[in-house]
Amino acid sequence: MELRQLKYFVGVAEHLHFGRAAKTLFVSQPALSQQIKQLEDELGTELFIRSKRIQLHQVVLTEAGKSFLADARHILQLSENAIFNVRQISAKQQVVTLGVFKLILPERVMGMLELFSTHFPAVEVNLVELPNPVQVQKHVAGDQLDLGMTVFPLTFKGLSATQYAEADYTILMNRDHPLAGQEAVRLEQLKLDKWIDHGRETGLYFEQLGEACQQANFNRENNIIHFVPSFDLLKSMVRLGKGIAFIPATLDLSQEPHLISKPIMNLDGSPFKQVVIQHMLIHKSRQPIVEAMARMVRLGDI
Repeated sequence: MELRQLKYFVGVAEHLHFGRAAKTLFVSQPALSQQIKQLEDELGTELFIRSKRIQLHQVVLTEAGKSFLADARHILQLSENAIFNVRQISAKQQVVTLGVFKLILPERVMGMLELFSTHFPAVEVNLVELPNPVQVQKHVAGDQLDLGMTVFPLTFKGLSATQYAEADYTILMNRDHPLAGQEAVRLEQLKLDKWIDHGRETGLYFEQLGEACQQANFNRENNIIHFVPSFDLLKSMVRLGKGIAFIPATLDLSQEPHLISKPIMNLDGSPFKQVVIQHMLIHKSRQPIVEAMARMVRLGDI
């Protein structure tokens, strides 16, 4: 008797239909019927009443089948528990290093840690903060980190990546800004503004945002008056009216009564999508625990 046969039997018993069970189990119906027949032969009794299946196209359990169903479910549950326990034991006291680009929002980092903690409670995750996305990718590619939270594009070969979030750019401005009353702003309207930025090495998509401003007929880089290392300092400078800034639309401003984030629109009225922040979880290691953690992440989870 094989666990596969028990799984097939339970599937048919729960669906009461060989065709639907076969689709759910990702097996052909003839193969499913054959495995059930082999199981019945080994047990020496029928588990389903064949006459009703042939005449009425129904699947009905025999009395022996009803009794065996409870035992089969129990055996399958024990099997799943055993697999889970072995994996948890093997994962105990394992340490996984997660590199984080310093400008990724804390909420995203905490969301990733919570996801890992829920599914891999025995794994200790050590955080390493790095100054820019390229450094995160470099450290993962060089096996100095197991996992990395970075942004697209990837600049190193051999990395596996899963996108877990996406964010548009908006314009951060003081509520006293002349354009603060508009629903959205166009880049062309900002050509005379001063800008606050994180800088070419640290900031997200510095070159791409510069190109977008060039297409709007101004050189943003010439108008940058302060480079700051964190979102907190960036918000402080904008709050003081020193300039405006590109920020992810997901940046929390709920505790900032003097700041406002304005969507960007193109000349034709469409949303600004020329530069979109694509957040990626990357890994290179083939360690089972690292690959399992990477597989847990899906777009929209964080």
